[in-house]
Amino acid sequence: MFNFGAKDEKDALSLDDMASAIDSGLPIESIGGNPSLGDQVLIDLAQQRGIELSKTDKTVLESGWKSGNSAAVLQGRAANRRRRAEFQREVWAGLAYPVKLLLLIPVAAFATYSMTGPSFAIGVASCYALIAVAFIFISRKIARGDESLERYPVIGSLLEDLRELPYLESLHALYSAGMPIVQAHAMAVRSVHMHGLRKRLHATQAMIEDGMELREALRKNGGLSSETLQLLATGEQSGQLEDALLRSLTRRQEVAGRKLSKTAKRIGSIAYTLAVAGVIIIVYQFYSGYLSMLSSV
Repeated sequence: MFNFGAKDEKDALSLDDMASAIDSGLPIESIGGNPSLGDQVLIDLAQQRGIELSKTDKTVLESGWKSGNSAAVLQGRAANRRRRAEFQREVWAGLAYPVKLLLLIPVAAFATYSMTGPSFAIGVASCYALIAVAFIFISRKIARGDESLERYPVIGSLLEDLRELPYLESLHALYSAGMPIVQAHAMAVRSVHMHGLRKRLHATQAMIEDGMELREALRKNGGLSSETLQLLATGEQSGQLEDALLRSLTRRQEVAGRKLSKTAKRIGSIAYTLAVAGVIIIVYQFYSGYLSMLSSV
């Protein structure tokens, strides 16, 4: 129905093509680059190809050009796009069925309006209006990064993993581009949307600026899952922090994807029950009306 992740896959191909050209030794001018832009050359080249860049992307591409690791950085951004596309497809795969069912219920209600009368259609419209109000209310809280959402049932559990993803993605991208961990962490904190986690990570930033190791500062301030803390601690101790950040990001994406799929299945079960109930009501009202018409003849 919807081709989720298609834009990210397309961008990944473009980024890989840029990386391949640079890695083969072609002059940057031959692939459309403008050397007069200095450290912005990769950013401009990507935007020429219609690739939407976040602040993190721009910082990483700039750092990659400065350090002479352009090809590796571009490949890293391409891999990131593919992971994001896969995550989007996994989420939609779980949500597709309940969404279709929830859309069919009002269609059936209003398609049979002339046979069943207004009561069922009005009831369905009222229920969906309440759902819409709740959706808007929660969406606005998410847009504000309201930390109270973390205490909500179901939503809080999902946010526990989702809120870490921008931080881990940004920190991995910046650190792997050669940026020192103190500077990379400061920029990664800016990508965090949820206020509660951002406050804790700001405190972490102050600690690592004072010389504390990342794993210890993160452990003291909390906010990240125990799995992430363990993976980062092990990676930093062994000198494999870059790999640990990637494994942490992949793990959180997998866990968040499974939680979203599980939640979608629950919603699907509820939607299926509502659809069956709706069909029963439609059939009952139709035959009730039909029988009353016969008895009046």
